[in-house]
Amino acid sequence: MNYSLDLNKATLDGLTKHEVIKDVIKDPHWKPWGILSAEFENSNETVAMGNTLAPNQTDQRPTVQFVLNEPTKKINEADLFTFVITDPDAPSRHDHKWSEYCHYVETDIKLDGFTRDADFLASEVDQGKQLMSYVGPAPPKGTGLHRYCLLFFKQPNGVASDKFTKIKDRPNWGFGTPATGVHKWATENKLELIAANFFFAENK
Repeated sequence: MNYSLDLNKATLDGLTKHEVIKDVIKDPHWKPWGILSAEFENSNETVAMGNTLAPNQTDQRPTVQFVLNEPTKKINEADLFTFVITDPDAPSRHDHKWSEYCHYVETDIKLDGFTRDADFLASEVDQGKQLMSYVGPAPPKGTGLHRYCLLFFKQPNGVASDKFTKIKDRPNWGFGTPATGVHKWATENKLELIAANFFFAENK
């Protein structure tokens, strides 16, 4: 049994079922390089492709790990990465005037200290450079479940974030157009998405 393929298929199934690929990733042919996992200090649960966490459990930046399980993909010591959290459901799933809302952007991350387990390479996502400080989920009361999407990008070879376009604001990622966000910013800066995960949060 190829566990790498099974895990990556489960990722794609979850992202497809809850329309994260359609609404955020915007590439129906995208394939992950591996698994992005995250855990919040105030919660005993790991972000698990659509589980629900309370806003007060997610008020601090999560601890993040990336597991490379796609054997055709390679990561070098000099490679830099970007980690993003974005909400496509701001202020609600059916009203996109603030969507996407940028909750966090951290760039120039290095994956040091990979540990090997069979075909897997795992690394903690260490602190990089914060372009946008972390703001925890605060979905408006009565707007239902929001999807909080965690995305992990590989930066272009040799390009640090001081060359990136500026993020001017959190609503619409500063572009001023509803339902606009990380895909447009990542495309501008030639970032390659290699892993994704998401959770739900709601303020009843």
